[in-house]
Amino acid sequence: MFISLIEWCANGAAIEAAPAREGARVTRLYRTEGVIEDRMIWSEFDVRPHVRGLPQAKVTLLQKTQEVGHSGPLVAPFVYLVHTDIEPDLLDEYNAWYGEEHLPRLVKVPGILRARRFSALAGAPHFLTAYDLADRDAFESPAGLVARKTPWTERMRSQFINTRRIMCTL
Repeated sequence: MFISLIEWCANGAAIEAAPAREGARVTRLYRTEGVIEDRMIWSEFDVRPHVRGLPQAKVTLLQKTQEVGHSGPLVAPFVYLVHTDIEPDLLDEYNAWYGEEHLPRLVKVPGILRARRFSALAGAPHFLTAYDLADRDAFESPAGLVARKTPWTERMRSQFINTRRIMCTL
């Protein structure tokens, strides 16, 4: 699978990570006019996109809902993506868990620079969390394991539906 991520930041710059295959990532920065800030487009391709034309793609348009950790432009060597859905009756608890416990704990782990949450405006799965990492193994470090191993985290992760996890490398 190949993915392309294009994210528009508050200053009007777009950050593009494209195309990637099983964790590879290429990042280019460029300025663009007339975009709505704090949006991301996720595109999936079965074959590698090329300049002469794009193959059929699954596209998800996302709106940023939360950012914790480093603020402002950041190009990290790794981005870990969690793309998932949750049952509607758990949505309030899911959002509370992410906002009150999960992300604030994770960005304190050495090697995890920032965590951002997005909700789909169109397409599915509905939720995407992007973790900018200085250390690819930060989640498996002793501090990372402590931050992730809570009863609330175990309960919420057991409720994820249609989950995909992808490590992307710059």
